[in-house]
Amino acid sequence: MSHSPADAFTPGISRSPFQPAWWLNNPHLQTLYPPMFRQVATPGRVRERVTLSDGDWLYLDWRLPKSWMGKRQPLVVIVHGLTGNSQSQYVLGLQHALDAIGWASVAMNCRGATGEANDRPRAYHAGAHDDLADVMRLVRERYTDVPLALVGYSLGGAISLNYLALEKPPERLFAAVAVSVPLLLGACADRLDQGFSRVYRKHLLAELCKAWERKAGRLQALGDEEMAAHIRERLAQGPFTSFRTFDDVLVASLHGFRDGEDYYTRCSPRQRLGDITVPTLLLQAADDPFLAPECFPSARELSATVQLEISPRGGHVGFVEAGSSWREPIYYLERRIPQFLQAMAPESVRVAKLADSLPPAYQSSSMRKAAP
Repeated sequence: MSHSPADAFTPGISRSPFQPAWWLNNPHLQTLYPPMFRQVATPGRVRERVTLSDGDWLYLDWRLPKSWMGKRQPLVVIVHGLTGNSQSQYVLGLQHALDAIGWASVAMNCRGATGEANDRPRAYHAGAHDDLADVMRLVRERYTDVPLALVGYSLGGAISLNYLALEKPPERLFAAVAVSVPLLLGACADRLDQGFSRVYRKHLLAELCKAWERKAGRLQALGDEEMAAHIRERLAQGPFTSFRTFDDVLVASLHGFRDGEDYYTRCSPRQRLGDITVPTLLLQAADDPFLAPECFPSARELSATVQLEISPRGGHVGFVEAGSSWREPIYYLERRIPQFLQAMAPESVRVAKLADSLPPAYQSSSMRKAAP
């Protein structure tokens, strides 16, 4: 495993320069600190409800800084993880970091992710790359001369990698980043049955069941009594104590898969890493409590446009470095992701040095004041 400069793109496998804060030198502390203790102000955004190809809908939250308008700087599409949404601290943190270099962003809320049930039985899952394709198509058509980039976290990273491999990305999509991705879904489901990871499993399954109950209520209100009853019959088979059972009973049966194993087989992105043609950075932590060893592929599985950067530590979408105090840590992802995207940006894009353009406030948890 080689080391590479932060601003270099080195296809293959490299060791991350990330160094965890000494007081978060544990995968669970890295995983839990940001969602539990970080407070990130929501930037001024515009919410738009967009219609998808099947007639359903989702929300997009646009952040288009005044400094961006008319300058042809890039626009970054961001996809959240399982049970997350555009208010997740890692999404808000990245939007602030992109603001600091004058780039625009749009955060995609997957179907039903905002707590408002959508109108169709379908939800989101690792294979929902067609929804992302709809969003990318809208962005491409609306901003015809703007360079585009894509960032996905956890399950959103799986959706993004499947999109890159199976759809036809726009030519102006110059780079992508995927973080803490469950590259092999079945193995990750088993990993969440082990040790302290069962705490995450319990929380995630509880949130997912609430979302499906909301969906049943929405479908009933729309007059689809049969489907509402079907979903509630499936939920009644709980309480679920493993993702394998949940995915078999709900996700697979309601999304056209034969069973949970068929869903895992068809939607795990590891098998498609060799088909990606867009320069892509994949950031994984070896101690991630959500990921199985199978989520660390060999170099021969990667296409010539994929760089896998592995950190020995970092947890799941954590990567928290030491700052001026334990209350003011630095979030590595919000430095590393813009660095990579800037390095990959077209020559026509004016690129400032990140160290000069990213104020400390955009790296720490101190963003508590409302953004202008």
